[in-house]
Amino acid sequence: MTNKLPCYVVRDLLPLYADDLLSPGTQADVEAHLKECESCRRLHSEMTSPVPELNEDEAEVDYLKKISRGKRNLVTAAAILIALVLVGSFIYAKAQAAKADISYDEASRTMVIYGKDDTNLKLPETVNEAGELDAQFDSFHVKIHLPVLRTGETELAEYLPAYLGRTNQSLKFIRGYLKENCPDIDLADRAEKYVELSIMPDGAYTWKEEADRIVLDIGDFYWHREELYILSLLGSRTVEWPQLGYAWYLGACVDPYNEQGDVSSIEGLKDAPYYEPFVRAGGTEENTPENFKILCDAISYVCLTKGMYWGTAYESMPLYRTAVYSGPAKQLNRQNEMSVLMAASFIGWLSGEYGFDRVSEFCFRNQKFDEAFGTDWQSAYDAWSEAILKACGGQE
Repeated sequence: MTNKLPCYVVRDLLPLYADDLLSPGTQADVEAHLKECESCRRLHSEMTSPVPELNEDEAEVDYLKKISRGKRNLVTAAAILIALVLVGSFIYAKAQAAKADISYDEASRTMVIYGKDDTNLKLPETVNEAGELDAQFDSFHVKIHLPVLRTGETELAEYLPAYLGRTNQSLKFIRGYLKENCPDIDLADRAEKYVELSIMPDGAYTWKEEADRIVLDIGDFYWHREELYILSLLGSRTVEWPQLGYAWYLGACVDPYNEQGDVSSIEGLKDAPYYEPFVRAGGTEENTPENFKILCDAISYVCLTKGMYWGTAYESMPLYRTAVYSGPAKQLNRQNEMSVLMAASFIGWLSGEYGFDRVSEFCFRNQKFDEAFGTDWQSAYDAWSEAILKACGGQE
């Protein structure tokens, strides 16, 4: 990126340059310009040429000199003001341009972005020709196989900046929420690590922690970024109901920047068995974390009243049947005989009853259930079930 000053800025800076009033950096920029620009160099020479001496004995000449000096001071002050405005505009323009550096390599069909986390990206139309996106920001790095996103009527030039912006906001929110709501959990080092996020069709659903970064590989599940990031923060390879329920509750029922908690298309869910319980419990089409929490409760209601195996692994299949998550073999026990979204609903209920901080301690420190909550799992599960039936059952 060039630091050269344009001629119109240099010419306004010359009076200050001649009087040695510029900062060292600006002084050097002007000097570099003068070495290359004959026109500005000639103007500078004229400004610094000696002025012929006047007859000091003539009072009229002395008076006129005073007037001339006053005008010169006024002109100098005006030049300083103009120069400050122009330099400020120039620096601001440079700062805006420095926010993101976007390039497209036709040979590899890769679009590369270097920028700040708060960049307002304007992607060129070549993004629609690209095969991969490599976006590197201050605190996270995303590599995306773009055909994964080319579904339906998705406009990549519009969707990608929004996705990258929400990714940044979501990571910040999760870290901040944990720090504020469960300060006794020591996440200082882990939560500040650089995040590498890979979205590839042949990728595995895995996470790992390295010395200076957290590496997430979410395959083509690009809407699951929050869930996998939270699982990595938990630092456990276990993927049973507490970990999955906690990841989905915090990542979708709390985080307002999530991808997976989208209920704005509830119209398409009207044929789903949980639509009526969702409406009865107060759910609306508005895309909010609160609505997604109600959706999890409604799905749990159908599982509790009509049994399992009527939907996807997230909706109705017991956790020990979900093979998509990496980790040790899931235990075949009563506590894992609920779906991912049932686990999220249960974690949400526990948070309401006992506090999010206690639930976090339970999940992060792998505590025994009765030690964490002062009651046994079955009693808590029964109380949660009763609350779900009451909230989503209506008059049934």
